[in-house]
Amino acid sequence: MVKHIVTTDDDPAIRKVLQLMLKKEGYDVTTCKDGSELEEVLNSQGDEIDLILLDIKMPGLSGFELLEIIRHGYPHIPIVMLTAFNDLDTGMKAIRSGASDYLAKPVRRDELIACVQRVISKSELQQNLTEEKKQYLAYQKELEEKLSQTMHTLKDTTRATLEAFSETIEQKDAYTKGHCNRVRDICVSIGRALNLSEDAIQILEGGAILHDIGKIGIPEQILNKESSLDSEEEQLIRMHPVFGERIIIHINQFQPYRTIIRSHHERFDGKGYPDGLKGKNIPLEARIVALADSFDAMTTDRAYRAALPVEIAVEEIKLCSGAQFDPELVDIFLDNEIYLL
Repeated sequence: MVKHIVTTDDDPAIRKVLQLMLKKEGYDVTTCKDGSELEEVLNSQGDEIDLILLDIKMPGLSGFELLEIIRHGYPHIPIVMLTAFNDLDTGMKAIRSGASDYLAKPVRRDELIACVQRVISKSELQQNLTEEKKQYLAYQKELEEKLSQTMHTLKDTTRATLEAFSETIEQKDAYTKGHCNRVRDICVSIGRALNLSEDAIQILEGGAILHDIGKIGIPEQILNKESSLDSEEEQLIRMHPVFGERIIIHINQFQPYRTIIRSHHERFDGKGYPDGLKGKNIPLEARIVALADSFDAMTTDRAYRAALPVEIAVEEIKLCSGAQFDPELVDIFLDNEIYLL
């Protein structure tokens, strides 16, 4: 493709010489005698110009003034400044002002051609890089949008799966109808009072919904037994956190909930199960679920007893602070009146 070069110089002899030398090398050349003519060419052919040769000293707009106009209005066009002042300072000033290069007049043919080829090649490279970057950014944006859509779909799918598991638990144990959702609401309120991050809140929410998933592995006659459990039945019930962990261990998106499922029956004094963890060795999310789980269990009807009044349950929570429950979490639960949810 033939390159289009515009030369601007107030000396007609210089314009003619530049035009002849450049045309001999196969370039398409447009000549301008001053800044006004150059602006007209830019307005009509700005997108078709590959290089501008621009005299520094001209009547009307100077070369430096035109350089500033071109740099802001047509940044893709490289500019080579022509100066009669054969000194480094003038050339460097042109470079600092945005020119790609400069030539001192009278211009020698070999210097002109070498400079033009060098500047056009560099400009093409920069434009190619710019276009590649533009395409890359567009592709990156497209990928980010697709990822966002995928994550949104995955989040919806995960939530639907959580709700399905929760419904499965409640269908098996009629006395825990709504229990997982109520535990979730209490846990989220405690988490927000603790100023936990949204990511941590989401983990807490999912773990609360799934905390009793292991009860799927417990026979219904034991779950719904109206009399006291014997020691063997009690031991089986105590295995539901382990059963729950086994159920979700192969579901990748449920892995953040594993510690909650396994450890929500640990006690602050170390007398809980299945691992006998103590104090802050129990994951924070599991300590939160333990408190919420116990409070909701006390305030809802069960096969073996009627629901306790909220006031009695609150007193029980106070009594168990530091033993069964993390005392700091108990204070937050009471101070923020989360028991009134």
